[in-house]
Amino acid sequence: MIDFNRRQFLSGAAVGLGSMALGSFMAQGAESARAPGTHFPAKAKRVIYLLQAGGPPQMELFDYKPGLEKWRGQKLPDSVRQGQAFATSAGSVPHILPAIGAFKQYGQCGRWLAASMPHIGSIVDDICIIDSMYTDHINHAPAVTFLQTGSPIAGRPAIGAWVDYGLGSMNANLPSFVVLSSLGEGLVCGQPLYEHLWGAGFLPAAHQGTKLRGGADPCLVQRQLKQSTCDN
Repeated sequence: MIDFNRRQFLSGAAVGLGSMALGSFMAQGAESARAPGTHFPAKAKRVIYLLQAGGPPQMELFDYKPGLEKWRGQKLPDSVRQGQAFATSAGSVPHILPAIGAFKQYGQCGRWLAASMPHIGSIVDDICIIDSMYTDHINHAPAVTFLQTGSPIAGRPAIGAWVDYGLGSMNANLPSFVVLSSLGEGLVCGQPLYEHLWGAGFLPAAHQGTKLRGGADPCLVQRQLKQSTCDN
């Protein structure tokens, strides 16, 4: 039997453990970059998705509804509300307000767009505008949740989580789904939207959005504000 002193044992053990760790890291590097699904070849390389909370509604920009003019100033019919209550003062029913700005036709397709968007109008033949989406909910929060996750009830994966899940990542050291937060006027939190709108839902947590902010420390490492201050 060969005798080893403590220094020799620790030196040899360190080399052995280091070799094992190196092999483990190399294996992780080959596997950690999530490969996209092979059922349908992925054509998209990256997705930039803008959800502009507080911006003009689609009725003022893309969804031309000249028939609303005859309803101007009237209360919203019960046939539209279908028994749902508005998130306004108790018992109040909103009045109908058609588009404020003018609309005009653009491009060879003759698409009606707000006259205030001449640049979008100049490329209207080259972009896709989806008119088939609708929701049965008449309030902002469940409607935005539906837009982001496909369900008016929070808890399902956000659209970004699905993109990350489907396309995978080419870099295991950087997040493939990031969220750029903004600070609206008069708000005390960094984003006027609920965090479940970029959550992973029932998918693995690796697919949820990584929230970034402007400044020297873009990545939030701890929550500095209470949830109650960011609910609205």
